[in-house]
Amino acid sequence: MKYTPLDIQRREFEKAFRGVDKDEVRTFLHEVAGEWEEVLQENQRMRAEVLDLRERLQQYQEQDRIFRETLLHAQKTREDLLESANRECVLLIKEAEFRGEEITREAQQKVVEFEANLRSMKLERIRVLQEIDTLLGRGRRFLQEEAPEMFPPADVTRLLEDVFPGADSQDPSI
Repeated sequence: MKYTPLDIQRREFEKAFRGVDKDEVRTFLHEVAGEWEEVLQENQRMRAEVLDLRERLQQYQEQDRIFRETLLHAQKTREDLLESANRECVLLIKEAEFRGEEITREAQQKVVEFEANLRSMKLERIRVLQEIDTLLGRGRRFLQEEAPEMFPPADVTRLLEDVFPGADSQDPSI
């Protein structure tokens, strides 16, 4: 800047014949110097404000950059977590399906074993009933032979003797 307010106030002019009123020039110069000083102070205040605003803008830009990086990191973390959860979910489903198939195979195997046991038990039941029937038949024949008055032949046996005379009721084939 070429002139300061102090330069304006101290400025001296050459004297001339019939020149201007010295006091009026001095008053004017003081007014101009005062206004010029206000302009300079305003200019300085605005420069300081601009510097402050630039610093704040840089801080905001830095914060914005940090927020963006944080947001990107959070999004990546979210995506990684979702991907990991999906992988784990798929593994759990496969494991559950495998376990379900294994349980089904075991259950089918037990059903086959139970059916085999049931057939075996039915055959055993038939065999035991046949043995009991044979023992009862022998016991009945024994009692009929030893005490025929107390254990007469059954009506069915009498009917058979009537139909087949001479057939031996003691014959185990009947």
